[in-house]
Amino acid sequence: METSEIRKKLQDYIASAEEEKIKAIYTVLESDIESVYDHSDDPEFVAEMDSRVKEIEDGTAVLLTWEEVMSNAKMIIENAKQKSAV
Repeated sequence: METSEIRKKLQDYIASAEEEKIKAIYTVLESDIESVYDHSDDPEFVAEMDSRVKEIEDGTAVLLTWEEVMSNAKMIIENAKQKSAV
């Protein structure tokens, strides 16, 4: 599995995980998370940001309003609540 796929799966999981699981994950990774990280030294990060800036400048990026972001977040939360109720 590609690193980008793993990142996406982790992001999706974290977005809907229970509080206890988030805390457990953080505890395991805390020392890495808290360590100094310079994004400009990460070629993958720099390439991703360059790509996103180019999409915005070209007008090809899909941009959301704040209202759309909040609506999507509420929908994700509601779906997670429904899944946990089952």
